[in-house]
Amino acid sequence: MLYVDQPKIYLIIKKVDDVMANEYIIGVILAILGGVVNSIGVIFQKKVVNEIPKENRDEKFIRTLFKSPLWVLGFIFVMAFSAVFFLSAQVFIGGALVPGLAAMGMIVLVIGSVKIIGEHLKKSEIFGIILIIIGIFLIALSELSISGELNIFYDTNFTIRITVLTVILMILWMSCRIAGKKFKRIIYLAFSAGLPFAIGNIWLQSFTISMGIVFSGTAELPEIIIFIISTIIVVPTSFLGVFFVQEAFKYGEASKITPIQQIPIQIVPIFLYFVVYLKTPPSVVSVYFITLGVGFIIASGFLLAQKQAALEAIE
Repeated sequence: MLYVDQPKIYLIIKKVDDVMANEYIIGVILAILGGVVNSIGVIFQKKVVNEIPKENRDEKFIRTLFKSPLWVLGFIFVMAFSAVFFLSAQVFIGGALVPGLAAMGMIVLVIGSVKIIGEHLKKSEIFGIILIIIGIFLIALSELSISGELNIFYDTNFTIRITVLTVILMILWMSCRIAGKKFKRIIYLAFSAGLPFAIGNIWLQSFTISMGIVFSGTAELPEIIIFIISTIIVVPTSFLGVFFVQEAFKYGEASKITPIQQIPIQIVPIFLYFVVYLKTPPSVVSVYFITLGVGFIIASGFLLAQKQAALEAIE
């Protein structure tokens, strides 16, 4: 008869649970830091842009920006530092939670706009900040993390699911853009401006995992294929998202565009968790937490967008 040392087994299980809990906390912190760092970079860039006289914004505008150390620092914050935090967070908690946790950066944007413009926070904006904090807290409590998915590249059904979701979002993206252009409806353009980021987010974890395997020298054909596909999707969507947001600003106010843009960014990760990865929530309460958290963040976007619009304004 095999003797089982139960106390030792319990100790091992406890250690595993402790490691997973620590990884989850680290992932949450990294995602929040990524949002904060990204917003700091945006503030640096907008401060420089707003200080350039309108008559000097000619064809050499971009060259002028790159001559500013503060703008370059902001560019590095947005494109490099925040990317490191987001990619690292994806390793620990996956793509379902990162966009919501990164919304902490909206608070930094609002405070930054107050400092730059010299205005005071309104009661509605203070309430919006409170909603974000509650929303992020609820999302963190949901524990809908996606981690340790190393075998997904050999799962044909997973590949089909993530491809179908990507195609649906791309069709929705193009349809909203066409409708927005044709009917001059800002709601379509604003919604379409968030879809490139949403598409990039659903492939970001596959990109992170496959990149690690490829650069370790142990990659097989499925990992290589996923790495190539995810790279082709993640990198361009990041740049296209920024471009289309700026384009949307030509047709409407940032106060209306910003919160609508956040809707697909915040909602799509839920489909990623339940539909693509076929994950089950740790508990029924987790579903309520993630739903309320996303709802609070989207609602806060409408309350805080006016202050963000002031920061976006180029006088």
